[in-house]
Amino acid sequence: MSESKQINREFFEAIAKFKRRPHKNIKIQNLYAGEYMALRTIEKLKMINEDSIGVKTSDIGNCLCMKKPATSKMLNNLEDKGYIKRLSDKKDRRVTYVDLTQEGENLLKEQHQQMIDFTNRVVDEMGEEDTKTLTDLLNKLFDIIDHLSEN
Repeated sequence: MSESKQINREFFEAIAKFKRRPHKNIKIQNLYAGEYMALRTIEKLKMINEDSIGVKTSDIGNCLCMKKPATSKMLNNLEDKGYIKRLSDKKDRRVTYVDLTQEGENLLKEQHQQMIDFTNRVVDEMGEEDTKTLTDLLNKLFDIIDHLSEN
């Protein structure tokens, strides 16, 4: 096998390990990963526009690259679980805003701390220098993939 074929195979096998690996160390209670990302997106968009009563559902969908029906379904699930609330615009009832409930905010705080703890353990195991090298390489990989996908 040629050296480039070997490198390609090893590269894809390494990536596949992450895909096959269950994320059992990072528990997100009764949420799917997409729902968790939606909560984080609501939190971040709310920080950007602090004066708003909430975040437009269309903005959430755009940030997550989701179509309107999928966004609505996910937000319905989050509302049923008590993590978000919907608010109507008093000036235009067609516009719906979404905001985190106290339970949603608490969940994000807990998850954020768990992520910090997990990341600290990973850095402790890998060492700071290797972690920095890996971070630089992952950023470089992202830039390359991003550039190639434009062409």
